[in-house]
Amino acid sequence: MTDVLPPEAGLQVQGVFHKYTINKRSYSDSTVSIVNKNVNGSGNIYERHDNWDQLPSNTKIGFDLVNPSLGTKWGKGSITASGDATLNNVIVAYNYKFDPCYIPLSDPSCPNFKDALYQYLLDNGLLNNEPSIDDPYYDEWVQYQLDQKTEEQEEEQAAKEKKEEEEKEELRMERALSVAGAAEQIANPTQQLAMMEQMTAAGTLDVYYSATIEGGKYEETITLVDSKIEDNSKALRNLKQDNLHRKIVRSQYNN
Repeated sequence: MTDVLPPEAGLQVQGVFHKYTINKRSYSDSTVSIVNKNVNGSGNIYERHDNWDQLPSNTKIGFDLVNPSLGTKWGKGSITASGDATLNNVIVAYNYKFDPCYIPLSDPSCPNFKDALYQYLLDNGLLNNEPSIDDPYYDEWVQYQLDQKTEEQEEEQAAKEKKEEEEKEELRMERALSVAGAAEQIANPTQQLAMMEQMTAAGTLDVYYSATIEGGKYEETITLVDSKIEDNSKALRNLKQDNLHRKIVRSQYNN
């Protein structure tokens, strides 16, 4: 049915619409048959039979859902009426869906495009050889090479970072073990005593304990001269006045 369905690969028929008008005598018998041959086998891939026995002329509209199947399997179609009936205003239409990624190489956005391109390059010996600029997938080959180089660089960088991290971890472990060993020795009383004996035997502390600090005599340089301190007559007068004031105040309460 390449004259009816689009030629794109991956097209699937999923329904058949039909409309027709049957002209017949009401007392006569007739059957309208709509069929499509099966290209890949014997028989029909689709068929429908409408019984018009003892029915008057009329117009029929219908739609049949079918299990989705590739359009390439649908062969020649026909619509016929048996007996003395005739058909006019006939329409048979096919409802279909199209998968743009049925052939992954048809679009770089297809999920399996990269795998399909790799297989194409492998089959044509182009993985490590530059194809002709006229090759339909030349641009994709260039992009593939760039992607491969980027992936290799990322893998190398990841391996380098992993190695550096492992070396840092080993260094941290060595430091932790050395500190732990030193702490264990310091916490051991026997080890502490041995360390003190070693320090004493080495004489490294003698210079601090046996050091002599030179002293001297500091002469007094300030001289205080004695003098006579005169009485403060004003202060004495004020004191007398305060004493007199207190006596006056007391005499008021005593009376």
